[in-house]
Amino acid sequence: MKPVLGAEGVRGLDRAAAERGVPPLLLMESAGRGAAEAIRAWRPDLARGRVLAVAGKGGNGGDALAAARWLGLWGAQARAVLLGDPQGPASDQAAAFQASFPENLLHVEGGDALAAWIEDADLILDGILGVGLAGPARGRAREAIEALNASGRPVVALDLPSGLDADTGRVPGPAVRADLTLAMGCLKPPHLLPPAAELCGEVRVVAVAYPPELWGEADPLAQVLEEGDVRAMLPPRPRFGHKGTFGRVLVVGGSVGMAGAAALAAEGALRAGAGLVHVLTPEPVFPIVAGLVPEALVHPGRADAGMLAPEAADEALTLAEGMDVVVVGPGLGRGPGPQALVRALVQSGRPLVLDADALYALAQEPNLLAGAHGELVLTPHPGEFGRLAGADPAEVVPDKIRWAREKARAWGCTVVLKGPPTAIAGPGGEVLLSTTGNTALAHGGSGDVLGGMIAGLWAGGASPRDAAAAAAFVHGRAAEILTCDRAPRAVLPTDLLQSLGEAFWLVKTKEL
Repeated sequence: MKPVLGAEGVRGLDRAAAERGVPPLLLMESAGRGAAEAIRAWRPDLARGRVLAVAGKGGNGGDALAAARWLGLWGAQARAVLLGDPQGPASDQAAAFQASFPENLLHVEGGDALAAWIEDADLILDGILGVGLAGPARGRAREAIEALNASGRPVVALDLPSGLDADTGRVPGPAVRADLTLAMGCLKPPHLLPPAAELCGEVRVVAVAYPPELWGEADPLAQVLEEGDVRAMLPPRPRFGHKGTFGRVLVVGGSVGMAGAAALAAEGALRAGAGLVHVLTPEPVFPIVAGLVPEALVHPGRADAGMLAPEAADEALTLAEGMDVVVVGPGLGRGPGPQALVRALVQSGRPLVLDADALYALAQEPNLLAGAHGELVLTPHPGEFGRLAGADPAEVVPDKIRWAREKARAWGCTVVLKGPPTAIAGPGGEVLLSTTGNTALAHGGSGDVLGGMIAGLWAGGASPRDAAAAAAFVHGRAAEILTCDRAPRAVLPTDLLQSLGEAFWLVKTKEL
């Protein structure tokens, strides 16, 4: 997994490195050289041209000065603009740059001099502000950010585009729009969370000379899933296993007009490996669901107004007794029947995946989550999460790592706060991020497939957290496979189902 650190985590890493005898200047030099190498790999033509570092007085400024100096030593026409008096190791980098290129270091107050040097550049290195920013950029830094954005020149941001909050995806004020962002040592939340991530362009991680053992001691805000992690999370498939070996899933959902949701969830569970999948759906839509998923065992439930009636709660509880996991919510509808079903199932203590309309029902009775219940996996999108948590979805999206962690702990469950990226938080406080997927998933029904996949992996032997994380990753990978040769807008949830076999195979065998 790739660690994601915030501002305090980065500062702690630097302190720990210094305590082990690795001085800040050495770290800065390794970051600068690594950045220069990454720029040469990204755009070798620009790396040989007129390169301008725009440097603030802190660590990011020092990184930009070091990167520009290395590019200059390798043949670029390197220049640097200082927006203030460099501090700490950044002052040493300024001195080293001036020693190498004595005519090409400029102290400016802003205005025409800065604009002229920017105008003359082929490539700009943004080292104006870094992880220490609190609030919106002001003064000289703000002017420089606005000048970079107005220039139209390619911009490489060192660690973060200047002006971003290092701990979230918020954009508190003017911020640089970068073509490439070089994350120093590790990823930070703004590299991943919108709207900040939209300003980062392409993101690449540059290795920094931290002692390797420090990564094991770091306390990341989150960790980004990789193929190897997901491979280890998938439940085994014993050679002599049978349909009873691989788990039983019950899907409770569907209503008039939304029969397809229950069918998508059922097939998602089957394609994730569940041995047996049952569906309880209202009697009026029973023939539709049975026809859509012939592999599932479909049961007609008592109905009222096209939805499962309150009396169907007893039917759901009876069926649930023989199941490993129950998915409730896809196409369930909103009314007395769905509310009674969700209440009964949560209070039953059965392992549940709660999605869609089941989340709406939970929001009507918050005490259901506060009270005793069995193992739960909740799969909200930001709007559903905001309703459950009493928060504005616009505030949830850029701070989803914190929100998912806090509510998973408070509710004692696994929260799958859907993306991009998707944050999977366990009740112990750990947060995993799945960054796979694309806008092919932006169709109604994609979440139903994901809910079924989680249940299928969980029923097959994965832990709730691992089932959720692996399902989210593979679900996104299936979308990526499908968009290798077609437009994302035309990919439907039924296409995802067809692609899951290849996606699971790729995770088990190799990277895409």
